[in-house]
Amino acid sequence: MTDMVTLIARTAPLERELKTSTRTVEQADTRPIGELYFSAYDPGLAGESLEAAIENMGASLTGKYGKFLPKASHVSLDDDGHIIAAVLVVEKAVGDDTPDAPFIFELFTDREFRRRGLAEDLVLSAMDSLFNAGYEEVALSVDSNNAAAIALYLSLDFHRWSPEWSGED
Repeated sequence: MTDMVTLIARTAPLERELKTSTRTVEQADTRPIGELYFSAYDPGLAGESLEAAIENMGASLTGKYGKFLPKASHVSLDDDGHIIAAVLVVEKAVGDDTPDAPFIFELFTDREFRRRGLAEDLVLSAMDSLFNAGYEEVALSVDSNNAAAIALYLSLDFHRWSPEWSGED
C-alpha cells in the first residue's frame, strides 16, 4: 500500500515561456492519452491492458474522478504533434478528505521524454489556466516515496495540506 501525501498551491499566471509546445485536452485525445497512460507506468499500474487504460482515461474525461476541467488540462506535443505528456485536472476530487479546490488527478510523461521539464511546464500551464478561470488554489496527491515528483511540486510552491488546513499560511 502506498502512502499518499496531499499538496496544495496558489494558482498563478504564467511568468515564463514554456520549454515545450502544449495545448488543452480535447475529447479526441482520449485514445492517445490512454495509450500514453498505459505506457508511462510500470505494467499493471495503469490497468491490466491497453484497452482498460484507454477506457479508464475515457471515464476520467467524463467525470470518474470529479468534474473534468478540459481548459485546465493540458498535453505536451512532440515535433510531430504526438502527445508525450499530460496533466489532467478536475474541479474537485471525489471524496471528503481532499481540498475544496481543483485537483490534478494525473500527470504523466512518455518514458523517452522524461527529465526535460515537460511535467513542470504542464503544471505551470494548468496553474495559469486555473488562475485565469478564477480559481485560487490547486491540489494533488503524490506517493510519499516519489521523491522526484515531490521535489517538482515543492519547487512550484506546493505545500502539505491536511483536512485541518484552513487555507491560510
